[in-house]
Amino acid sequence: MNSDHKQTISFLVQCLQLVVLTVAVGGLFLTVGRKDAILANNASEISELREISSDLVKASIESTTTNREQDRRLTELRSRLERLEAGR
Repeated sequence: MNSDHKQTISFLVQCLQLVVLTVAVGGLFLTVGRKDAILANNASEISELREISSDLVKASIESTTTNREQDRRLTELRSRLERLEAGR
């Protein structure tokens, strides 16, 4: 009976070791999976930020161009008004 009792304890210890090892490996896979998900999410956000930055640069260039065009038109109108006033 003593030998049977030792075998039973040994079997239980082996089963517990297997359970602990399985939980540890599962936890490792979960950690790796979470990190992969975080990296994929960050890559997506960086790509979106890159697009936003590009759009902001384009909008800034267009705004500058529009401001220059408006300045040119205002200068033109001012010179026309000055000519009209000078003709009085």
